[in-house]
Amino acid sequence: MASVARVLRATLLVAAAVVLEVGVTAAGQLTPPPAGVLQPLITTSELVVGRNRLAFALLRHGNLLADADVAVRVYDTRDQDAQLVAALPAPYYKLEVIEGGRQVHIHPDGTRHVHATPTDVQGIYVAQVSFERPGPWGLEILARTADGALESARLSINALEVSRTPVVGTPAPRSRNVIASDVSDLRQIDSSELPDHRLHQTRIADAIGQGKPQVIVFATPKYCTSRVCGPVLDVLRTLIPTYGKRVAFVHQEIWQGGPSQIIAPTVEEWSLRSEPWIFLVDGQGVIRAKFEGLTTRRELEPPLRRMLGLE
Repeated sequence: MASVARVLRATLLVAAAVVLEVGVTAAGQLTPPPAGVLQPLITTSELVVGRNRLAFALLRHGNLLADADVAVRVYDTRDQDAQLVAALPAPYYKLEVIEGGRQVHIHPDGTRHVHATPTDVQGIYVAQVSFERPGPWGLEILARTADGALESARLSINALEVSRTPVVGTPAPRSRNVIASDVSDLRQIDSSELPDHRLHQTRIADAIGQGKPQVIVFATPKYCTSRVCGPVLDVLRTLIPTYGKRVAFVHQEIWQGGPSQIIAPTVEEWSLRSEPWIFLVDGQGVIRAKFEGLTTRRELEPPLRRMLGLE
């Protein structure tokens, strides 16, 4: 487990974890790209055989590119001449908690607080990519902007045989995460500017024992180093008024005592090497969906409703 801790610590301090190869800059890198070059900021660290959610932002002229017409091409690169195997749309999902270029925080009592500091993180591009074998693959991201310009970026990735993180369709780890009643101050287990007690009432193992579905988010709001890790907890909070009576919402902080200290045992148990992650776990304790990196309500709500039998 110590090796896992070292890998995660290095990943979080550098960027939103990216285990990708040639031509990719980790999402947290601050060095601007050459002018006019499209730079993908990948928030997906783990790509495996089968279907994957590939999430990314695009940097152009030093600014994050929003709402472009984007596609992803997948190439088999085993031979000298790469073979195109798929061309996929990558729609842009706007964050529901951004208004007027500022992040909106919703308090437990329903009041809204608009942050004074503007943000350029407006949303995320997502493509559903599939790989039929482990090993190297090539990706090409093409973007047509509002001014009609077409730009592209190419990168190489390595698809894993199996996921390192808990797999959809398998039992979730029966973690006994620290909750509000275990601490004297919620800030000991939540680095948010305003910790939300609703996210710290339930132990994962207890909810499974009680047959209660869960939405579990692993995130460190204060210590996130990536430019595009985004307001994941605020997105999650938008679901509580609608689903809070049906679902246990659980936030697990990454660190115990801040960065470079001790990784929380629950993070170790779930074998996570990046953050943020969101897992949907049904009443039988089986993982039904998982999302890495910046995620929107538009993506989360459909699988949540299916898990609850509402669709």
